[in-house]
Amino acid sequence: MRKLGCSLLLFAIVLPAKGDVVVRISDLQYSPAPPNPIKVAGRVTSASPLKLCDGSGEITVVGATAALSDFLVVTGDWDGSVLTVSGVVEQVISPAPCEMIYIPDGSFLMGNNVGEPYASSDELPQHSVWLSGYWIGKYEVTRGEYRRFMEAGGYSAPVYWSTEGWVWKASLGRTEPDYWAAEQDWGDGQPFTQTESHPVAGVSYYEAEAYCVWAGGHLPTEAQWEKAARWAGTPRVYPWGDTFYGEECNNWYDHNPAGGGYRRTQTAPVGSYPAGASPYGCHDMAGNVWEWCQDWYVAYPGSSQPFDYTGSSRVLRGGGWNITGYGMRCSYRGYGDPDNCWCTYGFRLSR
Repeated sequence: MRKLGCSLLLFAIVLPAKGDVVVRISDLQYSPAPPNPIKVAGRVTSASPLKLCDGSGEITVVGATAALSDFLVVTGDWDGSVLTVSGVVEQVISPAPCEMIYIPDGSFLMGNNVGEPYASSDELPQHSVWLSGYWIGKYEVTRGEYRRFMEAGGYSAPVYWSTEGWVWKASLGRTEPDYWAAEQDWGDGQPFTQTESHPVAGVSYYEAEAYCVWAGGHLPTEAQWEKAARWAGTPRVYPWGDTFYGEECNNWYDHNPAGGGYRRTQTAPVGSYPAGASPYGCHDMAGNVWEWCQDWYVAYPGSSQPFDYTGSSRVLRGGGWNITGYGMRCSYRGYGDPDNCWCTYGFRLSR
């Protein structure tokens, strides 16, 4: 994983002229500070006090009001800790570009209770987590939805990207995900066509994060993802219940097109397996593509085998078309470096 050196960070904040160019919030921790007034952009993570976050850094803003999850571009004076609005506040949030499901607040049991098959130590111990209410995508983000981000200039607008993500993107000259071409062959010599309804695949964590900021949201936390996938008053092993049925999701076992499934080496249009929906009605939370979450891959509190991959790997959930039954479990934790872009990697939006 690439690290951004201080010299590059300083370069990033010296360039903007007064109030003309957006300064990334995550760069304000470095000195010298850019001359006031400055312009910053970010998602509202707290309405009172008003706080803006660009995915890495967060600042307090005074002199403006906004609602949670709004995406603002704000001009003001920065004193090293607070931005005081002295110019235009642009509210650029738009309706979610995909169908969302509301998950009410409350506690749920996260992780494995040792009773699930194929339990892994990183799923232990099971623990209670309380979450505020939130919205999460009913489906994985599709190619059609991701195309809107691309056509809106998402790959040329640093305000949507973390500092590290922007440097990664720029270093590669990247303008689209891997495996973006419609025609693909992922291992069996039989090409298939990705439609606008197929999940976008081949996205890095950085690209998924940038899309979510553009869409006025964020990647789900690992806890948000798991609650939406399995909670029905008690935790289910799979989104649909406690027994694995290969025909309930796009996975390595469901590979007979004549029987209504898809070949082993391809994604399926989102929502193709309605019987496999979660208790809240979220589709494809098992199989199809692995889904990025915003958390670093670390041990759960109270783990008897603690580990810490902080700074290295982000969590992936849900399994993909190339995984067998054990990886379809809602408590199963995958992980990958943020710059990984496999054809099995996708995501969904949260707000």
